[in-house]
Amino acid sequence: MAKRWKASDSTKAKWVGEIEFQDEQGEWHLFEVLRLPDRLLFGGSCNACWLESGYIKRESFETLEETLSELLQDLETYYRDGKRYTSRIICNARM
Repeated sequence: MAKRWKASDSTKAKWVGEIEFQDEQGEWHLFEVLRLPDRLLFGGSCNACWLESGYIKRESFETLEETLSELLQDLETYYRDGKRYTSRIICNARM
């Protein structure tokens, strides 16, 4: 059974920065990253709010930089090969 999407409570999240990369077709992708104790959220802002596209769970032994690196790798894989080839990100239909 597929896991159902549920948005994270981001009211206490801290802004980390942005991840931007170019896919193999030349299209640029930009995600804002927010940090919660157990996960990094990624998404973007619009004129009404911040919209979560997905998240990656943090491992207790990982540094923030390591989790960000894994997030970038999974996002690049998502846009190159598709969702089923990602290893750690959980994303919504909006992606």
